[in-house]
Amino acid sequence: MEGKVIYKNKTMDQSSHFFVKFPKPDTSDWVRVAEKELNGKPVENLNYTYNDEIIMPPMVFSGKEDNKMRPIVWRKNNQCQRGISFNNLETLTTITIESFISIGINNFKLNVREETKTKADELKKLYPSCHWLEVHQVVRNPSDFFLSDKTYLKSIEEEPINQILDNFQLAIKLIQRAMKSEKHTYEFLENIYFSRDINANYLYEISLGRAQRIVWRNILKALEIDNPAPPLFISTLPILRNGYNDHFLVEATVKTLSAILGGTDLIYLDFDEINEEMRSENLAHIHNIFKMESGIGETIDPIAGSFYLDELTNKIAQQIWKELKS
Repeated sequence: MEGKVIYKNKTMDQSSHFFVKFPKPDTSDWVRVAEKELNGKPVENLNYTYNDEIIMPPMVFSGKEDNKMRPIVWRKNNQCQRGISFNNLETLTTITIESFISIGINNFKLNVREETKTKADELKKLYPSCHWLEVHQVVRNPSDFFLSDKTYLKSIEEEPINQILDNFQLAIKLIQRAMKSEKHTYEFLENIYFSRDINANYLYEISLGRAQRIVWRNILKALEIDNPAPPLFISTLPILRNGYNDHFLVEATVKTLSAILGGTDLIYLDFDEINEEMRSENLAHIHNIFKMESGIGETIDPIAGSFYLDELTNKIAQQIWKELKS
C-alpha cells in the first residue's frame, strides 16, 4: 500500500498532517509547571545571564517565520580540521611530530621566538607536506603587520565577546590599510585567521562561534567588499600539564563538540609541553570520533533551527555589532 502505513488497524496517509490533532504546547504550559516547582518564586529566577548582559530564559518558543535564522553556511572549511599548537619549541622533538602524523594530524602551529626560529625552519624542511602556521608574537598594532603574510589574530581579552570584538576591531583597521590596493584586500581576507580559546559553557560556545561568523560577514558588507573569502576561524583548547587527567578528557570532549557545532574551521590542541603521561593521542582521537563516526561533520550548522541557540546567537551578534558601531 504505497504512501500509507497501517497503525492499529487503521490506514494513515503519510502525507497528512497527523500531528495537527495533537495540542501544541506554548509558553503558558511551561510557566504553569515551572511555577509549581518554584514554590511561589518568580519564573525569572530561572533566567541565565551570559557576559553579565545577555539574559536568556530557560525556554524559547518559535518567533515569527520571517525572523527565523537561516543555517550559517559561509565558511572556509566544510568540515572542521584539527591541529596541534606547540608553545615550547625547545622540548619539541621529531618523534612527537611523527607520532601525530601517524594518526592523521599534519596541521601544526608554532609559537616562535627569536631563539627558536632556526628550529622552526628545520621542522618545516623535514616535513614539507605538513601545514605550518608560524606565530612570532601577539601583535595588536596594525602598523606592525605585513599584509602579505598569514594574519593570525588572537585577542588577549578574557571575556569571549570582548575577544571577538577586539579581533574584529583590529581586523577592520587592517582592511582599511589593505584597501589601498584591491588586490591586497582580497589577499588579506583569504589569509586572515581569527583565534580564541573554547569557552567552557557549551551553549554559549556554540552561539559565540555562529555569531562571530554572522558579524564578520556583515562587517565586510558594510565595507562594500563583494564576494569575500571566508576567514579561518580557529578554536584553541589549552592543554595544562598539571591539570591533565581523565576529567580533562571529558572536558576536552565537550569543548570540542561545542566548537564543532559552533562552526569552527580548525581546532588546535594547544600544548606547552608534551610528556609520556599526557596520552596526547587520546585527545587527538576525540576529534576523529566526532569527524568520522558521529556524523556531525556531514552537516553544516546542524543545530540551525534551535529556538534557544538561534536567539542566543542573535543576541550575541547584536551586542558585538552595537559595540563595533559605538
